[in-house]
Amino acid sequence: MHRVNARASDNKVLFRFGILEPNSYDLVDVVVKNPSQREVLTWKSEQNNFGTATVRESGLYHLCFRKLKGASSTMTLFYSFDFISTGARSLTLRPNVAATISKDAPSVPAYTQMAVTTSNGQASKIGIMEFDLVGVSRSIIRGNTRVKLLLTVDSITDGERVDVALALLPNRMQYPVTWETMESYASGDYRNHVVDNAVTELGSHVAFDITEIFESKLDGKTETVSFSIHAHGNGDAVIFGVHHVAEDYFPQIVVEDLGLELMHEVAFFKESVFTLRGDISFVKHRERMSRDAAESANARVKWMSLITNIVLVGIAFGQVVYIRSMLESGY
Repeated sequence: MHRVNARASDNKVLFRFGILEPNSYDLVDVVVKNPSQREVLTWKSEQNNFGTATVRESGLYHLCFRKLKGASSTMTLFYSFDFISTGARSLTLRPNVAATISKDAPSVPAYTQMAVTTSNGQASKIGIMEFDLVGVSRSIIRGNTRVKLLLTVDSITDGERVDVALALLPNRMQYPVTWETMESYASGDYRNHVVDNAVTELGSHVAFDITEIFESKLDGKTETVSFSIHAHGNGDAVIFGVHHVAEDYFPQIVVEDLGLELMHEVAFFKESVFTLRGDISFVKHRERMSRDAAESANARVKWMSLITNIVLVGIAFGQVVYIRSMLESGY
């Protein structure tokens, strides 16, 4: 296990592993799990590999290795686990409301999660969020500050990816939050207020840069900022809300200081070195496998040549004996 302190939205874990001096049948399954036991990185039937993943959750990350049937009884593995985080979070806002409004249940919102469904260009489920801005000062925004809205995908009905669109509600949210109270907006007016969209995959995080929107709302009069999320194009997915999940997966508005440019260059260099070391390990592994295969082939050729020579010598000796016996019988 390794402890991670995810103090920014752009955190990466770097993981590399390999079997030392493996036989061809030595294979392992490898999984990296976050503190909520969700898989971050996974490999099946590998001898060595490496990868990176963006994470949001702090805590103990679990590294799980399982050798496959038929492998050697004892194997020695090496691994390298590293963590990169640039910038520092100065403020985190979690929503007052994170709900789903549905065309099929127009008067009843669902507060456990945010579902987004669009079919034939028509939205039938929309996710709604409202964040409280009371007490947030405009002075928190500086030149190197970025404000992001972070979401995490819980499930996708079809395929492995979903295109999520983010829209800014033009007016303050009305309660109760239902399809009926937001009918004109939910029925299609939201398209006029879409500010960004991003493609993400199952279990991944998606971040929208809302710095300008957030700064404009810090006018001393606006008390809340509200957003809706939609499946951009045809799609059906569920985004984590504020129930039945760790707080790191809640929808969040984070205000971050990006830090010095030098720190970003150091982080980029660190990741590049990690990738290079992974590539070198992969090349060395392939070279070792090729060398072992060549040595095995050479050994087989050597023994086949030896057996062939013995057979030829035996045939020659037999011919000599046969000819000698013929000559003796002739006399």
